[in-house]
Amino acid sequence: MESSMAATPESPNRVTLGLMDGRSLSGILPKFSPLMAQLLFDPDTPSGEKPRRMLLARDEIAFVGFHRQPNQTQHPQMRGMVPLKVKTVGQILFEVVSLIGADNQVGFYGYPIDPTHLFYRIFFYGPGVRQRERMEPLGELLMGEGVIDRVDLDRAIAVQQAERSKPLGQILVEQNKVAADKVEEAVSIQVRKRMRLGEVLVEAGLVKPEDIEEALKEQQKKRGKKLGDILIEMGVVDEVHIATALALKFHLPFVDLDEYPIDPKVLDRVAHRIVHKFGILPVREDERTLTIAISDPLATGYYDVLRFQVKKAIKEVVATKTQIEAKLVELLGAGAEDDADIDALAEDLVLEHGISAQDEPLNEFLLKRGADEAPIVKLVNQLIWEGLSSRASDIHLLPQEKGLVVAYRVNGDLIHDRLLDKRIQAQVVSRIKIIAGMDISERRLPQDGRLLLRRPKGAPVEFRVSAIPNVFGESIVMRVLNKEMAVDLHSLGLRPEDEARMVDLSQRPFGLILATGPTGSGKSTTLFAVLQGVVDRPVHVISIEDPVESQIEGVNQVQVNAKIGMTFARILRNILRHDPDVIMVGEMRDQETASIGVEAALTGHLMLSTLHTNTAADTIVRLIDLGLPTYLIAPALLGIISQSLVKKLCPDCRTQIDPDDDIFDILQGLGLPCPPPLWQAGKGCPTCHDSGYAGRAMIYEFLEITPPVRQAIKEGKMGKELEEVAVAGGMLLKRQHALELARDGVIARDDLLRILL
Repeated sequence: MESSMAATPESPNRVTLGLMDGRSLSGILPKFSPLMAQLLFDPDTPSGEKPRRMLLARDEIAFVGFHRQPNQTQHPQMRGMVPLKVKTVGQILFEVVSLIGADNQVGFYGYPIDPTHLFYRIFFYGPGVRQRERMEPLGELLMGEGVIDRVDLDRAIAVQQAERSKPLGQILVEQNKVAADKVEEAVSIQVRKRMRLGEVLVEAGLVKPEDIEEALKEQQKKRGKKLGDILIEMGVVDEVHIATALALKFHLPFVDLDEYPIDPKVLDRVAHRIVHKFGILPVREDERTLTIAISDPLATGYYDVLRFQVKKAIKEVVATKTQIEAKLVELLGAGAEDDADIDALAEDLVLEHGISAQDEPLNEFLLKRGADEAPIVKLVNQLIWEGLSSRASDIHLLPQEKGLVVAYRVNGDLIHDRLLDKRIQAQVVSRIKIIAGMDISERRLPQDGRLLLRRPKGAPVEFRVSAIPNVFGESIVMRVLNKEMAVDLHSLGLRPEDEARMVDLSQRPFGLILATGPTGSGKSTTLFAVLQGVVDRPVHVISIEDPVESQIEGVNQVQVNAKIGMTFARILRNILRHDPDVIMVGEMRDQETASIGVEAALTGHLMLSTLHTNTAADTIVRLIDLGLPTYLIAPALLGIISQSLVKKLCPDCRTQIDPDDDIFDILQGLGLPCPPPLWQAGKGCPTCHDSGYAGRAMIYEFLEITPPVRQAIKEGKMGKELEEVAVAGGMLLKRQHALELARDGVIARDDLLRILL
């Protein structure tokens, strides 16, 4: 039935397209047939903008979700329909019913089981499917175990139709048809029956079910060994047959790498560490797509990492593991030792029992060499060292159902690095809590701690550690703190005229200077840079911080401790009697702090602080919201710098591109000049650790409170009105600064577009 429907293009539909690069687009699809090589698509556009029709190639699309119409409440009931779990690129999971044998050469249809789902029907293109497995309904499982009969099941399903929020198992328990432990047992059986590779091989007729059972028993003895490798050792199947079966199952081409053309230049598009880690081989590339050879379509850990790095759709071909490994050695040499060390340490921990984490001092030598401590100590040290080597600002350990995710925040992006075995999760978390001075017996409440890495050369590196319980354990985030904080105003990247004005304001005897922006926009760094120019003067400088992240010589730094009542407001009130000249308050969080701060700025103190606002002009609105009248704001304020951080392009591998219609239209609408050729991230190089980016740039607007601006504030002008007065006095807006940086090749075209919008 599905195949006959697929032959004729359908009439216009409202759809959501899931793309191979992980994005999704909603709009109108005038015509559709799975066999179409290209699709015309009218994406949704903001009100007032003219529609733009797109032409998308079939291999750019992972799935087409047809939106549910009011009369489409239930999926069609047809003989042969089975429930499936389908996971697409980007790890999007759908639970659908699909007709057995309805696959065509490009994909298959599925109908979401949930009658309230946005989609009524979905067409899944084969290359966009990362996992497809048959779901055995709970009711059928319980019937198969002899726990309930068909009458009991039908009655429970009837109740579920009326009470859709209740799971079927709960209804059966409430009806006293089955005990709760029997439901749990049935679910356990359902999970055990999901032998993913085994199901593919049995379905292909390559192995028998008893072969899979025997291989799984052997796998219990050989922890860490893959099922496919065990089956090959048993002699029941070879790797060519495994690879071809997987390729056929997921509609992917199977290739012989000895005959397949490989472009050597493409090998440099992906960090070699990632290539070795995931066992993948980049083979060719065009403007839209990177093609890679893989041996196991079921192992999808590489996908998000690649998508982040290459910014293109990923197309896969299947080859044998032996051929891929041989080509990697031939073309790239040996693998990355650090990854092998971490994976080997994790495997050792899985096999070892009763490991105790001891409280040894943490130092750079141990981080690099590992020494002879327990495996858990070496593993944690190696994870920390890898984070520092990657120039990460944060190290994340996120417990999930299937394991412990390790991720690093680099240049503002959170990059998932690896998944550690679930069985070592508690040991890794306990080790970090010990060296951070936390209570390892407390797992129910959030905790904060610190640890210091002392290095033989250079300043120490301190970490602020946060532990928060989640449903799968304790989540750990380690923030890397720069103890030196050797930043000054010049290093912030200010325009010369703005730097000179900021220096002038910081020399004033009293007044209020504010740095504003979203969380993580570098506001504290800007204030520290201002303080660096103040501490050399004969003045008493006091800072109130939560927490004290960086030590500045000559500054009297006070830490907030809300547990004992040491709040920003209380400390600020007390230090006014401590003979300060310059006061820095980490954040004006409430009315009391803001009121005391403005009063101090009006009574002979230079005040520095931060607020969360998106523009300099919006800061006035925020101060009024905090209960401050404009007749106090106007005389107290000296200047406001509103800022955000954007990734800087690597100067050694960035590439030049011509401006497109989108940029021209937006700039014209904003009254900004059209730019010369712009830039985008390159393929990566040693300078940028193969990421295409090197550090972050500050995009800002600096509002100096000149007499006209001060008068406008007194008159109650805010938002756009105040902004117009400031611009007339010479202020450049953030979007103008972003355009300057884009012209100079500092930031990418896509980042410019986000700021303009």
